Amino acid sequence: MRVPIIAIALAGAICSSGCAPTAGVSIPHTPAAGYLAVPEGDGPFPAVVLMHGCSGLDPEVQKGNTVHVRNLHSEGFVTLILDSFGPRRLGDVVCNEGEEEMEAFRYRQRDAVAAVRFLRSHPFVDSENIFVMGQSHGGWVVLQLAISRNIPVGDRFRAAVAYYPWCGDQQLRQQLHTPVLVLIGESDDWTPADRCLEAKRYARGAPFEVVVYEHAHHSFDLPMGGPYRYKGYTVAGHAGAAADSRKRMVAWFREHGTF
Repeated sequence: MRVPIIAIALAGAICSSGCAPTAGVSIPHTPAAGYLAVPEGDGPFPAVVLMHGCSGLDPEVQKGNTVHVRNLHSEGFVTLILDSFGPRRLGDVVCNEGEEEMEAFRYRQRDAVAAVRFLRSHPFVDSENIFVMGQSHGGWVVLQLAISRNIPVGDRFRAAVAYYPWCGDQQLRQQLHTPVLVLIGESDDWTPADRCLEAKRYARGAPFEVVVYEHAHHSFDLPMGGPYRYKGYTVAGHAGAAADSRKRMVAWFREHGTF
């Protein structure tokens, strides 16, 4: 495997001891970059694209993704952490809920499709079993990917997991073409769980499940303390919910994959 190295320091932070070597990669036909790690063995392996929230790959998200990557590698998955904001020189401006947020919502869908094509170009990836996980803003993007009719069938994800996404009005009544699992906190005051439970009432076309974690807040899968206030909302880690969510994510991918 030959991949262009673009961010050795960050790659090392995301995947230190206990997981496969990680390489910084460029994603063709998009400004986005990524951090790719492949389990040992011949493959081909199923793969997961991880999509960050509106703050990008900040230190807390990096720590959280380290745990996700280690868990997925232990289960035999290739991982690609997709960085949409770093190459575009954006910080957490997308969290301000203005035009930047909506613009990012659109171009991140293109980034995700480009990531699928990138992964399929490698023989160590099982091209029939490429999955996606998104956190917060990334989870919102994941929901849109699961209903979009603009994505060619061959570029769609096999199944998706959305961590604490915004379940938008447009998405509540759209037909799904990709199975979606939503993992969200009962105490989330940024992206309320009730909206996703309402979405479940109308979901059709593919499985749509919602797991609500008692006493958990936004960003519950990140290994941080809290609760803290961020952009006017509450964020906090929740070790129990995080551990359970990782098990459910792998189980969801296995249930809807063909490997």
